[in-house]
Amino acid sequence: MHQDVIATPPPLPPAPSIELPGWPARPPALQWYEHRFQFDGRAGEYFRIWIVNLALSIVTLGIYSAWAKVRTQRYFYGNTRLDGIPFEYLARPWPILKGRIIAVSLFTAYVLASQFSLTWQLVLIGVILAATPWLIVRGSAFRARYSSWRGLTFRFVPDYGEAYIRFLLLLFPLVLTLGILYPWVQGKQKQFLVEHHRFGGTWFRFLLAPGRFYIPYLIAWGALTAWIIVVMMLVFGVAMGAAAVGGSPSDAAPSLWIMIVMMTVIYGSYFVIFVFLAAALVNLVYNHVDIGGRRLRSTIKGHQLLWIYFGNTLAILASAGLLIPWAKVRLARYRAACLSLLATDALDMMTAERRGEIGAAAAEVDGLFDIDIGL
Repeated sequence: MHQDVIATPPPLPPAPSIELPGWPARPPALQWYEHRFQFDGRAGEYFRIWIVNLALSIVTLGIYSAWAKVRTQRYFYGNTRLDGIPFEYLARPWPILKGRIIAVSLFTAYVLASQFSLTWQLVLIGVILAATPWLIVRGSAFRARYSSWRGLTFRFVPDYGEAYIRFLLLLFPLVLTLGILYPWVQGKQKQFLVEHHRFGGTWFRFLLAPGRFYIPYLIAWGALTAWIIVVMMLVFGVAMGAAAVGGSPSDAAPSLWIMIVMMTVIYGSYFVIFVFLAAALVNLVYNHVDIGGRRLRSTIKGHQLLWIYFGNTLAILASAGLLIPWAKVRLARYRAACLSLLATDALDMMTAERRGEIGAAAAEVDGLFDIDIGL
């Protein structure tokens, strides 16, 4: 169990600066405890699960993938602990398999339409776009319903009207402003996803104005712009230096190599800045989530996350994919170590709710079409 007393709790409402006769005594300062998340999985253990899942999925032409997903999720959930107690993944394979059949059918129809009929392709794109808010809501509800801790399941409360506003209608002003509203729109979407979650009868709250999402995006945009300018100046200087030394203008080889190096550096910088932006956004979201007076704290560092991604990529490439389990376990351990829950009371004070089953089709469809529904 990881539980620490912290000296800098989240900001509380200010108490009166002057005590007058007849006023109640000022309440004592609350003591905040930090309950850390922990991931106990091991690469060797998960490798055995992963290799069996991979082999059976290939042999069964993908049918076993639903069972593989359940086994994988149960392993990662079961090895993720809060206050010493593991999470649970309660979904069953059959609903996931049915959802994947629907998802694959839609994807196959889209691929076939793109080969034979532009009209039908556009129709399917329109159908998928129109269904996206519904898919996000149902997918979120499915994942919440089958995630559990201390025997209490999470819940996502559907609001389809608001989902269509935030995930469909807001796309129009986003396009009209040439993407300028993107951080604000993303903030509105994250707010929707957070505030419709519940745990044990306790509502989640998002304590951040959507406009605050501009800060990390502006920093990332500024860093990328400055880096591109620096690279172009360096390349221009190298080219001028080579010409001064005696390079022939008709010789295209130096120019080609310069362009290759420049593009490699620029695209590499895209990845680096993306990783730092992803870390900043994760911290921004989680650090402003309130769960019945309890607060999440995320401390992911961009340079550490970049090192993990870089090492994982090299390991996977060098091992022809066999170190994928090691990479996943390594990343899960770091993410858990950077997340904690701040509370002033016992974490078992929440009450449970019983809810019906949620269909898996939406969860599988939005995953297949790469719809971001994560917190």
